[in-house]
Amino acid sequence: GLPVGTLPGGTTQATLRVTTNEAATCKWSDSAGTTYAAMTSTFTTTGTTSHNTVVTGLADSQSYSYYVRCQDGASNATSADYVVTFSVGTGTGPLTVSLVASRTSGVAPLSVFFDASNTTATGTTRPFHDLEYRWDFGDPLGSPVSGTTWATGSGAGVNSRNAAMGPVAAHVFEVPGTYTVALSVFDGVNTDSAETTVTVSDPDVVFSGTNTVCVSASNDFAGCPGGAVQVANATSFATAVNTYALTGKRVLFRRGDTFTSANTARISATGPGIVGAFGAGASPSMMMSGNTPLVTMSSSTTPTINDWRIMDLDLDGMSGASTKGVYADGGCNQLLALRLNIHRIVTGIEAGPYVLDYWNTSGHTGHTVFEEWAIVDSTFYAEAGCSYGCDWRIYAIGKRLSVQGNTLDNYADGGTHTIRSEYLNKGVISNNYIARPGSTMHALKLHSTGWEAGVPLLPSLYSPATGYTEQVVVSDNEIVGASNAWTISLGPQNAQRDERLRDIIVERNWFIAGTGTQLAIEASASEATYRNNLCDMTGAASHTCFYTGQRGIEPPATNVRFYNNTFYSGSAGNFTGVSIGSTATNVTVENNLGAAPIASNPTMISGTGASGLTESNNLLSDAPAALFVSATPTAPADFSPNPTSLARDTGLSTVPVFSDFFGTSRPQNGVRDIGAVEGP
Repeated sequence: GLPVGTLPGGTTQATLRVTTNEAATCKWSDSAGTTYAAMTSTFTTTGTTSHNTVVTGLADSQSYSYYVRCQDGASNATSADYVVTFSVGTGTGPLTVSLVASRTSGVAPLSVFFDASNTTATGTTRPFHDLEYRWDFGDPLGSPVSGTTWATGSGAGVNSRNAAMGPVAAHVFEVPGTYTVALSVFDGVNTDSAETTVTVSDPDVVFSGTNTVCVSASNDFAGCPGGAVQVANATSFATAVNTYALTGKRVLFRRGDTFTSANTARISATGPGIVGAFGAGASPSMMMSGNTPLVTMSSSTTPTINDWRIMDLDLDGMSGASTKGVYADGGCNQLLALRLNIHRIVTGIEAGPYVLDYWNTSGHTGHTVFEEWAIVDSTFYAEAGCSYGCDWRIYAIGKRLSVQGNTLDNYADGGTHTIRSEYLNKGVISNNYIARPGSTMHALKLHSTGWEAGVPLLPSLYSPATGYTEQVVVSDNEIVGASNAWTISLGPQNAQRDERLRDIIVERNWFIAGTGTQLAIEASASEATYRNNLCDMTGAASHTCFYTGQRGIEPPATNVRFYNNTFYSGSAGNFTGVSIGSTATNVTVENNLGAAPIASNPTMISGTGASGLTESNNLLSDAPAALFVSATPTAPADFSPNPTSLARDTGLSTVPVFSDFFGTSRPQNGVRDIGAVEGP
């Protein structure tokens, strides 16, 4: 249910939203324990599976609880309250913090998306970009399987799973318990905070007894939870899932066993549910002997299923020409893909818009953009040598989508984009290794649905208010190019498409060029901030780190900020830190550091845009030894300023960047440094 967390101060009304697993009529009360028959307030929109109503009379510094009960068409009413709890902030002072959790309860492992984008500040008109948001998830023990730090990304082995930075964030709670999630917001002078509580249920309780099904290819059930149904000598993964993956069920396959199927395993019941593993040893291997997806979520007639976890499985496409790891065939929300190994396959995870629009326009209405998908701690490898015939490791649209801690490698000749999303409304892409896209593609491609005549296409899914990819944070990734020209692209597919992005933050990423790289970032996103990134163009075909402008008929980029990035090339040839297209407006380039010791005619900034260029306190040097602790930097720590660095204490103090590539606060000695790394 929504809302949750802390709403901005000054909020006087809010929309209660709940979802049911069947058509029902819902009512609410502000008194706990009121029976459905005694409730006098009916939701304004109700009768299907989505219900909402407006509550008024809210006031600052108050907490609210609303108790919901529903009744289906057969007059079966719920006998227990479903509680929607939230609070309203103070609304005073320079900062008003908003913290909204996508959900505050559920069974482990529980993925939750956190949103602070409604935070306001008196000192800036760009609070999404210009404030520093620090999250503490109250989960210091991290993952019992993967540990306390992320194993991938620009801070591999260092970045804590219990912390995040940015106006949107996400976390997977793997251990049952009650967690206090804290958010601190800083504007350079003032700090404000907010908290919310997340309650995580024990899967051994939720799926106790016969609600768990253990599946073994032999007759070995060591490690199977007590009281579970045991299915012996089962060799078909699809048959087991299609039979047992029902509402409130956990289906576990024996580790070390191999299961083969020529057909897809389809989940079309709503959750909560888990498809995972039991026992000890290697993840169970699911092998596709046919030519279909291994796991299919939803169908034309089940547009509202939700709350599933697919985890701890090895998904092997066996090099089938049309195989996919996980494929969405209809509406499906709240899917967690955790610790999957997806390989020898065309597409790793696919959740695209066109199947949703097709069902909506073919008599099967109710399919909406996927929400709250989380893809975490998984590995995706292309079929080496597959060339253009292989597609993406991840192709997904969504709202409140998170992609964290994954290894995604397209092997340079093994496919198209490594990650592609053509619509993303609130997203986190962080702490991943994203590498080696196909020769004409990108490691990360973000665009949006197409626009024509001022409105977005696919009207069954998008409106003019929602047709943008927006409020996305791309952070703490290691992003590796290959034979492709642009490592990441934030803009249209081509010059003939009007596809729009806004409110994008790209920070603390480590860009490593490939042999064909010409640009680390190509972007036409507006209201975009690029800060604290390390860009190494050594060995590239051309050596420009970042470009902002216009690719074709989309609106040109405007209000773009490049702050405290470090640009480097150890190769001969051209070198540019930031290239600005002729139609871009209101571009700011400040506190950036560049080094290109053997480049020809290196420049920090190329182009001025159409109007509004601001540049200050940028430094370009041909002597890395005068800047960094290493004269030949190859790793992030090598780009730290040495004791006599020209970058020390020369930064512009008004730049709204309050920490560095490693999360260290700025400044350390009263004066800011230039570049991605702040010295002591």
